[in-house]
Amino acid sequence: MAAIPLDLLDRIRDLERQVRALMGSANTRPRMDEIQGGRVVIGDGGSLTVRTPEGKDLAYVGRVYPDRPGGQYQQGVVLRRDDGSLAFSVWTGDAEDLPVQPIRMWDRNGNIIFAEDSRNFGLAKPFIPYPLPTPENTGKWESTSSTSWTTLYNGNAIVQHPKLYCLIAATTGGEVRLLVNDRQVGPTSKSTLEFTDLIGADYDSHITFKVQARAIGSNSTVWCSPRALYGVLS
Repeated sequence: MAAIPLDLLDRIRDLERQVRALMGSANTRPRMDEIQGGRVVIGDGGSLTVRTPEGKDLAYVGRVYPDRPGGQYQQGVVLRRDDGSLAFSVWTGDAEDLPVQPIRMWDRNGNIIFAEDSRNFGLAKPFIPYPLPTPENTGKWESTSSTSWTTLYNGNAIVQHPKLYCLIAATTGGEVRLLVNDRQVGPTSKSTLEFTDLIGADYDSHITFKVQARAIGSNSTVWCSPRALYGVLS
């Protein structure tokens, strides 16, 4: 029998150990529930879904429908409560007419309780009332017999919506109008004034409301009373 160098035997034993280690690692399943120092990328219209043990979708991130014009993917986010009811979304149901994805929140009954305006800026819901204008002076002049425009009510607010809903009850003895920062918004009315129009001021800016009236003649008097000033969506 030929003599085998001892160092060769040692090398063979080392190779056997390495083979056993490789076989063991091949049969060991790596951890799939942690990401250490890296990131997960889902592309090409893919999505990530988290489901409850009952199989209800809880969170969804990725491609949502409908697609944008031309077949371009719409990417969005949808969150639901564990009972399946919708809670939050970044998504548009009309990708052609309303391409901007509004942020929306729903209550448990399916009512939208918060939404951003998808056509302009700021809020769509909730509708937040502007403080009602108060009399211009301590005499509380709710009426005027002057044929010139006279400010009867004055108030201040902070803009949160792109449009304004206005309702001012008035008699037929003259005309009424609303000014925002001394600029008329909406029409002039010879009776109750009601309109919805762009407020014409920047989001989060401070504004002044003035309710003005004037009599139609020297022997006439007009009374008016502000009923509602609401910020509303576009």
